[in-house]
Amino acid sequence: MQLAGTLNYWQKHYQFLDELPAESMDLLGGVDLGALSFQESVMDNEPVNTRAGLYIYLNALLCERPLFDDMAVMNHLNIRYKGNVPNLVTDLILASFDLLANAMYRTEPAQSVTILRSFLVNKLPAFLNNYTAVIFPPLTIETCISQALLRIDPAAFPSFSQMFDLLGKNGVLSEARQEFLFACALHQLIPEGSIEGLLGDVPMQSLPASGRYVKNDLVARCTANPARIEELIAELENMEGNAGEIAGALIEIITTLYLGILNSTSFTSRYFRLACQSRPVDQLTAHENDLLGGWIRGLFETEGINDDLMSMCKPAEFHLLVATLFDQSIKACQARVLALETLTGGFEYLLEPFLLPSLTASLTWYAHKLWETKDPSPVIDTLVPALSTLLKPPSMSSDSAAMHSAVLAIVAEPLDEALIHAQRVHKLRADIGPLLDALKQHMQKHRHAAAAFSELETWATTPRLGLQSALSNSIHSLILWCLAESSGSAGTSSPPNYTHRLLRSAVTLLGAKATLKVLIDEVLAQIDNGNGNDQDVDIVLDIVVTMTVAPNPTSSSGRLSLRDVLRADFEDVNELSKTDAGRARVVVRLQRRVENYLFAGGQAGGGPGGGMEMEIQGEGGVGEMVLGSGEGGIVGGGVGDMVLSGGEGMPEGDIDDVLKRTEERMRSGDFLGGGGAGEGVFGMG
Repeated sequence: MQLAGTLNYWQKHYQFLDELPAESMDLLGGVDLGALSFQESVMDNEPVNTRAGLYIYLNALLCERPLFDDMAVMNHLNIRYKGNVPNLVTDLILASFDLLANAMYRTEPAQSVTILRSFLVNKLPAFLNNYTAVIFPPLTIETCISQALLRIDPAAFPSFSQMFDLLGKNGVLSEARQEFLFACALHQLIPEGSIEGLLGDVPMQSLPASGRYVKNDLVARCTANPARIEELIAELENMEGNAGEIAGALIEIITTLYLGILNSTSFTSRYFRLACQSRPVDQLTAHENDLLGGWIRGLFETEGINDDLMSMCKPAEFHLLVATLFDQSIKACQARVLALETLTGGFEYLLEPFLLPSLTASLTWYAHKLWETKDPSPVIDTLVPALSTLLKPPSMSSDSAAMHSAVLAIVAEPLDEALIHAQRVHKLRADIGPLLDALKQHMQKHRHAAAAFSELETWATTPRLGLQSALSNSIHSLILWCLAESSGSAGTSSPPNYTHRLLRSAVTLLGAKATLKVLIDEVLAQIDNGNGNDQDVDIVLDIVVTMTVAPNPTSSSGRLSLRDVLRADFEDVNELSKTDAGRARVVVRLQRRVENYLFAGGQAGGGPGGGMEMEIQGEGGVGEMVLGSGEGGIVGGGVGDMVLSGGEGMPEGDIDDVLKRTEERMRSGDFLGGGGAGEGVFGMG
């Protein structure tokens, strides 16, 4: 019998222990037995794998710059599917098509659609190669592909014959099925002859004439013929299945040619960190002060930019100094040391082709400065006219115009958002609108985790609770989609409108605690509305758990994550159970499932904040507990899982003997779940 069951038995039947001896508490690491008893009483079903779960997970991976790490994703999928590789492969293919359809229905920028389409064609087939050896006859990868294609949204991915009857916006997606199948054939997942049957149409393309690329061969060819590099860059956009090897080759070539590029002291590294930040004059070196004075005199005084200044100032030095130059110039104009006409006239010098690249950093600095303005704010009277000179120059050479457009394409999005903010703060200014109009032609949506203004406005104006209601509505639509899937009709329905940016925005703006409350409230709502039907509850649990364990970019902000808050709630679950037992039970069920992913994925162990998952069988039946274990706790040396099994009868001997035997068993290597972190979880869900 397990330790908790043993102690409960002695307390319940003999009632001779008012409190445990000190040595027993040392053995238990101070664990609250009341909390253990409550956790053990919480029963749960076997987790289900919903269509929405993998849809959410992939969305988190790809909603910005892709975070797709092969080993991390394989760990997640292996835990989720518990060795059922055919279902894993089928669902992964289906989720990839769902993601692409969602981007079309959400009218995502063309760049986003292209990236998701490239993931489907250039990444997914190569990733599926990891599973070919573990799918056994009569099942094959081709069977999985066939099953997935039967369930994708036909409105988003029409056949060639249907596409002529539909609007042009999803014509590009009609080619996605064909591109995916040919990429699978290229990677030898299916024979080329199977494509027509899987497609249901005569294919309109063929395998690439150059065949399947191999990274090392590409590197060797580019080394022998550098002109081949430009050709490969152009081929990155091809939807043929070779882009992954091309990207790998290009990265290796760049790393070889520029070995110091990633060094923290290199110009490239310093530029990305520092170029858009102005520095106080007293933090500049004597040489930098000389350069700053030279550029101020050259731009705003009669001597102009002379050869002496150009020879004294290296390009790299100027690019790291330009934000400070702008800051000092604006301040001088505010102090009336510099006339506004002189300021704008000097900025026109920066539109010369050899100086134009510096606007990338200076206009980014400008965006930050615009966010700081308030009403009233005298600085806006200087910022806007000077910015107008840079965005809407009266005349430019053809060489300057081309480079000017390239620079604005890089900075247009953050500058546009900053100007929108300034326009709202300074409502009476009529000179901001023309600057926004000038930026429109240069707008290229950059992929990042932050939501756009238009998205935030939509979510914030959701009836009742704004952003919280928007998140609740999104979860509810995912639940309905899964219910349609279980009834057999989801294959003909569109995936629900979803972006992981909504969840990230909620965590950022509301905080992880408030966001987790919304998620738990949705679980409780399904429990209350289920009338004994566990299906809705299983679905929402899978959705909420996936949202909690979904990958997020590494951040040094120090904010609590959903996992952190859930863990804290779990540690206080005994107190919570006294006031809200229903919510406490949901916390236990969620934490068990989240810990299952973290432990089996090797993300927790013997270090601080690690934990241990135990299966405990006692009088109340079989349950699962998660015991926190910090440094020096029960779990140490990288051991992630421990299973303690016991008999079903009453404990024999006195309590001291029972505790001694239990301690010996806990120390025994026979009870280690696989002997190390990253092994499978043996507890029951």
